[in-house]
Amino acid sequence: MTDVRRFSLVAVALVALLASCGGSDAGPQAIAPVYAQFAGYAPGEPVTPEMQACMKVLGESDPSAVAASAAVRVFAPDADSVFPSLRPPELALGGVLASAAEQGLELPVRRYGAVVWGRPESIVFCDSVMLVALNHYLGADYPGYSHLEAYRRAPKTPAQLPYDMAEALVATSFPFEGGESPTVLARLLYEGALAEARLRLAGGSPADALGYTDEEYGRLKDSEADLWRALVAGRMLYSTLPLDAARLVSPAPATAVLSPRAPGRAGRFIGHQMVRAYLASHPQAGMRELLSPAFYMSEATLRESGYAPR
Repeated sequence: MTDVRRFSLVAVALVALLASCGGSDAGPQAIAPVYAQFAGYAPGEPVTPEMQACMKVLGESDPSAVAASAAVRVFAPDADSVFPSLRPPELALGGVLASAAEQGLELPVRRYGAVVWGRPESIVFCDSVMLVALNHYLGADYPGYSHLEAYRRAPKTPAQLPYDMAEALVATSFPFEGGESPTVLARLLYEGALAEARLRLAGGSPADALGYTDEEYGRLKDSEADLWRALVAGRMLYSTLPLDAARLVSPAPATAVLSPRAPGRAGRFIGHQMVRAYLASHPQAGMRELLSPAFYMSEATLRESGYAPR
């Protein structure tokens, strides 16, 4: 069986999985099929705001050039195969936005568009438009990802799309405000708050929200105390070196600075565990508090959380 054939057989199952995600039963939020709009564009026709935003990101002034681009030509058919309808991501986005409102997170009103392009970003904001590159969510076994390392292929699935949309919307509205020399602890707490937002807004399990398999998440839970000791012993917790934070929370095959067996981004896992410990003793704390500098920049937060893995 060819790779393309195998890819086609799993497409429907992947879309069904995406449709099951989302933190609410709210109605769908419209996502404009931007790449289809480009494909059907006739010279002289007006362009939509979503098309304009896409052209601005691509640095292109001619809609016909975008329509004829290699990215549209190569990725559009496969995007249509995995996403034969935009209804599942529209439902997921609607659920994310409804859950954000329930959590007291006021997110700006935007327009949303589905694109395909050769850029490395999966979600980009331009003016008042959020552009979602569907060609970044075609499945970990998609032949077009074969040149990527396994840890970069793993999250490129439809099931991760609701979580990425949730994080993009929240992080854009509540960016990290760490001042000139934030500590690693502050960054971990912020990353943990983002992970909690992913979980509350898109649903699923903590493993799903953090982008781990059940086996990876179980391994992190089993070694949590050892990872924490390595973090403290390495004097990284209060380090202000950006590299220390990056090694803990950036995508990677492993978080080798803590353990060669720890999956990548283990620092985000630890941050989420600290946040959940804080919530256990401060159940009234809402998402706005967790995403505020007063929370993640405070030296008292760790103490008040009572976090002490054993």
